[in-house]
Amino acid sequence: MDSIVLKRVIGGYDKGIQKRQGILKDFKRVKVKEAHYPAIVDSKGDKVEGLVVYGIANDALLLLDEFEDDEYQRKNVTVLLRDDQKTKAATYVAGPNMSLDDEGWCFSTWQQNHRKEFLENLAIWNRIEKGQRDAI
Repeated sequence: MDSIVLKRVIGGYDKGIQKRQGILKDFKRVKVKEAHYPAIVDSKGDKVEGLVVYGIANDALLLLDEFEDDEYQRKNVTVLLRDDQKTKAATYVAGPNMSLDDEGWCFSTWQQNHRKEFLENLAIWNRIEKGQRDAI
């Protein structure tokens, strides 16, 4: 997940978290049909590079679950860190009903071409979610 997106999703719950680069083996990122964001799927021999986030509060995890919605499923995985150590983590993978393209998904292309619009839509999502949480 993009660091800016992560911060905007979890808001003030980002205090005390730490991030490290990691590699998730036997998975790949693919494009979600009719969207500009990816999903991770099992794929023997492939790998996904990304962030491993430590020290995330339970409330922040609940916000991530809401953000990823029911299209994604949280899955426990083993991630290889840059120093060749392995660590247990959870990631969000494509759910069984998600419509995917076989086309790969490029993070840097997304950052250049789609991040601004995505963050604008995320700001709307944040206002809606906050209103729903405040109503409870």
